[in-house]
Amino acid sequence: MIRYIWPTICLFLAAGIQGNLPISISIFGAMPDLVLVVLIAYALAQDPEFGVTLGFIAGLIHGCSVGLTVGSFIATRAITGFIAGLVSTRLFSENAIVPTFSVLWLTAVCGGLFQLFNPRLELSKVLGVLAGQCILNAIFTFLLYLAIRQFDNRRKNKLVNARL
Repeated sequence: MIRYIWPTICLFLAAGIQGNLPISISIFGAMPDLVLVVLIAYALAQDPEFGVTLGFIAGLIHGCSVGLTVGSFIATRAITGFIAGLVSTRLFSENAIVPTFSVLWLTAVCGGLFQLFNPRLELSKVLGVLAGQCILNAIFTFLLYLAIRQFDNRRKNKLVNARL
């Protein structure tokens, strides 16, 4: 239970940041889904059980912050978290391109599932928005991954220097 504390805090932070992003960041009318990015990032580093539980939490947070179709958010995020947890054992590596492309296709899967569970718009509009969201999520994941790796390298260097 304690391993869910920091990811949940990060999901709340992502929801807060996502709600305050300027409209100028949009591509094809889509804004980045930072809650989904954080979910996938954590689920890629863990197992499927962790991914589905964190997906449930992410869907609850995202659905409550939007105020619509909480059940659709919970279901799609839980499935996406589970798939990301399955993928982590096969694809995850130290290369920044792998998580970036994983977020790209997992965002498409999540968006497709959301459209199946909650069809609200016509398919052509959904595909355009989903393409923009995939691109933005991939960009944010790439930048986040590089920042995390930089902080991790600094931490490791400090540990090495402390031992000398």
